[in-house]
This record gives sequence, structure tokens and C-alpha cells, in this order.
Amino acid sequence: MGGAMNAADDSPNGGDGALSGPMRILVPASLLVSFAANDGEELVTMSSMPSMVADVLSRLPAPLRSLAGSRLKTLTLSRRHVQVGVATMGVLFGVAVLDGVRTAGRSRFYQDAQRIFGLHAYGHMAAALLTRGYTPGVATSPTVVLPVWWWARSRLRRAGVPDRSSLPRAALVVGSWLVLAHTLGACAAAHHIRTDVAGARTRADDRTSAGRLQ
Repeated sequence: MGGAMNAADDSPNGGDGALSGPMRILVPASLLVSFAANDGEELVTMSSMPSMVADVLSRLPAPLRSLAGSRLKTLTLSRRHVQVGVATMGVLFGVAVLDGVRTAGRSRFYQDAQRIFGLHAYGHMAAALLTRGYTPGVATSPTVVLPVWWWARSRLRRAGVPDRSSLPRAALVVGSWLVLAHTLGACAAAHHIRTDVAGARTRADDRTSAGRLQ
């Protein structure tokens, strides 16, 4: 019975209101616009500078830097790590968008994703203020993520869509997926390194063999 009630809650035909017309697609899809802009910025900056994370953390106030100690100097994210991590997060938000379209904006999953992604922009801006410099994602947070989130919220309210989002639930789901994204990214990076090392050894062996034949 509980499952039936949840399904009814997410149905665009039940409850108070639902997105309709072009807004049924445009409002949920706006989350992908935010994700593409914000994570695209992170992908470009962090892929081009593997030591970006260590650089940002090194600009933290002294009391916070002391918590991490010497580990700051070893914190790097390879290009492969970032690429896989961003792609993994893209899967989560892509599914959330599809669920938002399916339910005309009424899905708890979609609303949670839209809310947590909008709120995380404040984290980017706070990090930039705290480190007194650029941090990956801060450029598109106030220019894309926040305006898009505010627009989506206003459209949902205008359509009479009830707010079913839950910040604790959103943090749990997205936070868990973020851990998975970094885990997969680290595994992919390690595999890439092993492959490169093996390839380098093979090429070295081939050159040695060729030299002996000559």
C-alpha cells in the first residue's frame, strides 16, 4: 500500500499541480544545464592542473591547514580520475532529470537533486572566500547554477507542484554517489597508471631487443 501511495504521489495526475507543456521538459532539463556548466568548469580546470586540489587547500587558513598536515602536498586528482568522477555524477543527475520529466516535476528524487545541486553553489563560493582565490566551480556557481535553480523553483511553484524535497535525504543520496564517483575515479586512474607503466616497459623491452639484433 505504501508503494502505491508513493507512486500516486509522484504521478503527474495526482496531488496539487504539475508542470505542463514545454515546462515539463525545460524545468527538469535546467538541472542538466547547471551540471554541464559547473562540472564542465571543474573538468577543465582540474584536468589541466592535477595539483589544483592541493593548491586550493594550501590557501586555507592556518588552523584548517594544520588539520590535514603534510598530506596536503600529496593531494592530486589525475585527469582520468576527474573524467570518470564527473561522468559518474552525470549519470545520477541525468536519471534525476528523466524522473523529473516523467513525473512533471513532482518526483522526490528530481526535486532532491535540483535542490542539493543549487545549494552546493554556496559551498563553491564559500570555499573561494575562505581560500581567498579561485576554486574549481566557483565561476559558474553564481552565474549559472544559482539563477537556474531559482528559475526552476519559481516555475515549480507557479505550476503548483508541491515541494517534496528533503535536504537530509538529498545529502545522503548525492553524498553517497559522490563517494562512489571518487572511488571509481581513483580505480580508473590507478588502472591507467598501471597500463602506462606496462606499456612503457614493453616499449623499453622492444627497443632493447631491437638493439641486440642490430
